[in-house]
Amino acid sequence: MEKEIDKVLRLFHQEGAIAHEVKEIRQEEDDSRWIVYVELRPDRSQADGFRPGGFQADGLRAEDSPAEKFVIKIAANDFTSKERIYGWVEIIAAYRELGCYSPAIRKSVHGNYAETVRFGGKECVAWEEEYAKYHLRSALEKSVYTDRDGRYVYHDEVLAFLGKVAGKHYDFFPYHSGWTRLEPFGAKEETDEVTECVETFGAMVRERAPGFLPRWERVLGLFEENKRRLAEIYGKLPTSVFQSDHFGDNLLLDQEGHFKGVIDYNLAGKDTAINVFLYTILFGYHYNVPQSRDPEALPEYNGTAQDFMIQSIADALRYLRNFYTFTEAEAKAMLPLYKYVTCIEYRQIEAFRKYQEDEGKLNLLFDRMEYELAREEDPFYDVMMDRDVVFN
Repeated sequence: MEKEIDKVLRLFHQEGAIAHEVKEIRQEEDDSRWIVYVELRPDRSQADGFRPGGFQADGLRAEDSPAEKFVIKIAANDFTSKERIYGWVEIIAAYRELGCYSPAIRKSVHGNYAETVRFGGKECVAWEEEYAKYHLRSALEKSVYTDRDGRYVYHDEVLAFLGKVAGKHYDFFPYHSGWTRLEPFGAKEETDEVTECVETFGAMVRERAPGFLPRWERVLGLFEENKRRLAEIYGKLPTSVFQSDHFGDNLLLDQEGHFKGVIDYNLAGKDTAINVFLYTILFGYHYNVPQSRDPEALPEYNGTAQDFMIQSIADALRYLRNFYTFTEAEAKAMLPLYKYVTCIEYRQIEAFRKYQEDEGKLNLLFDRMEYELAREEDPFYDVMMDRDVVFN
């Protein structure tokens, strides 16, 4: 592999001595990724003072080191292409105009933002980025980016930024985001992630608990009716272009834990604004969930947790009104979108696996799924239309 690495390095650097460290990020049949941390020492030998341990992705500023640092990324999958990477350059420029930093993608020695390479036995695409100016979240103590109430310091800052991006209604990137709904993301995929979860859950019921098939058919009927309602309006909702992964170590934070930027545009794409708001809240900014006091309730999926989730979403939507104006169509679509995204997904799959031998627990699981899918009271519409009354 060393010869392959050297060829990749020389695509982006032909001057000076280059020290490097390779980190394997993912190794699957249809998705392989590597990062090569590069240290360029124009006036020193490669062996002079290079310490692999110094290449932890900790947001070290360039001026803190006499060497220039860069990051080369290599990917072999059906959602990373040279065309997408050229689009990422535009997204990064748009984000920077809104005050959000991302490491710039640098041109190769051939003047390209991305190159095709053979690496790890696969045909890959490679590109190089600046070394980040700010800290990855994992490089900071949790106490730095978490306040006394356990809330992230950057929580509102990220939501505000997403509201601003949504309000721009960017339309320069033709590809769907990795969180796209009602259509596939990757070229080899046939459905969206939600439908994959529904198919997985149904297969498990048929194989492991066939006695619950009548209950599953009722749940599936409710799901399909909600999906039909959502599909009627979803394609007409406002969109923009998003980085689409504003979580965890994709965030760049300053020394006080405040939001400064993002890295990693693998899932970037055009998406419906309310979908971005919803999944960002659900999967990155919905935490400190209270436990149900009902000893019979499922700890993973119960009324207390769902009510808290809905309140978290409503609070975030209310805050987003400061930066984004919701249309009535978006307000009407939020409840069916919430049902579509949350009622048959990984939580329910894991709960089924855990309780597949416990008929009582499975009944509780199906009870909650039916209840949420049949929910008629809309907790989001008035909030999004600025018609809610908040009592202090």
